[in-house]
Amino acid sequence: MNSIGRSTFDELVDTLLHRAENLIPAEVLPDLPGTEVTRDAPRWYSFEYDTWQIGEQIRQLTAEHKKKLHIGQINRILAICMDKRAKRGRQSFIMLLAKKSYNEYASHLIPLLNDDDVDGHVIYTLYRMQAGEYVEAVKPFLSHKRTWIRNEAKKYIQKYQSSTAR
Repeated sequence: MNSIGRSTFDELVDTLLHRAENLIPAEVLPDLPGTEVTRDAPRWYSFEYDTWQIGEQIRQLTAEHKKKLHIGQINRILAICMDKRAKRGRQSFIMLLAKKSYNEYASHLIPLLNDDDVDGHVIYTLYRMQAGEYVEAVKPFLSHKRTWIRNEAKKYIQKYQSSTAR
């Protein structure tokens, strides 16, 4: 696909953000029960899938057209990230910020380390942002019940522990 201009890119991203914002329910819904296979992981609501997919569409747009998000879009993304009503649909929005160029927003994600729906995605994003100043906040995840989250924490700490000790 040919690269698109900034105004067209912004229109597409803003339309997708508007769609995602409108999918978020008015209140926090209870977790759905798990399945036989995933007893400890609740099933997803359809709005979670749809929200997650929109975040991924925005990621694909930024990658394909090599465009950065502007501050207004980043603020809207951060608002979605922080909105617990969006549940696990926020994961892809957190990962949208997983670039060094968005490092300045790392501190906004730290409170989400206390959120089971997105904690591993925050660690993944902090690592890719090269936000190495959160070693102490990430250390507890070395004993997380989910292997992939333990592995993300280990990778983060291995990379940044020595650099923060200086």
